Amino acid sequence: MDTMTEKTLGSKRIFEGRALTIDVLDIEMPDGRRTTREVLRHRGAVCILCHLDTDRYVFVRQYRKAVEQTLLECVAGCIDPGETPDEAAIRETAEESGYEVAKLVPVGRTLPAPGYCDETHWHFYAELKPKAGALRLDTDENLKPVILTAREIDAAIEDGTLIDGKTVILWDLCRRALAGGKI
Repeated sequence: MDTMTEKTLGSKRIFEGRALTIDVLDIEMPDGRRTTREVLRHRGAVCILCHLDTDRYVFVRQYRKAVEQTLLECVAGCIDPGETPDEAAIRETAEESGYEVAKLVPVGRTLPAPGYCDETHWHFYAELKPKAGALRLDTDENLKPVILTAREIDAAIEDGTLIDGKTVILWDLCRRALAGGKI
């Protein structure tokens, strides 16, 4: 039995938006103390390392309003209701990169901010078919695909150009999977 479990006594939804909701939970700690937890609810997302050919990968540059800057990121997106992570990864790859997936390999799952959020990131490595089609961006997306080599990705992480957490984690997970023969 987990002696650290906090018991939920009540819950109040204080915000419901298109992509997320926020609940305030009344909880009882294992020692009987009572307090609250603010929890951001999110349906989850996929993060895909899109391998184009020998040493080229498709990333995206995307403006992120929350931090007021354009970031270099892996292809990624929310899982739609009723969609599996694999289905979302295939869809998001086509939408954001213009390429179709030839092979999809799951490489891990992470929790980006479990102190206040229940979001799960499902990480994938995708080998792409060689010919790109048109992008199929959502109406609220503002991004551009960019092709990078492994050396350029490493350099961008080292010099602070690539600071997106999900992308750095995905790159590491894929490197480990490759070294372990899982890809």
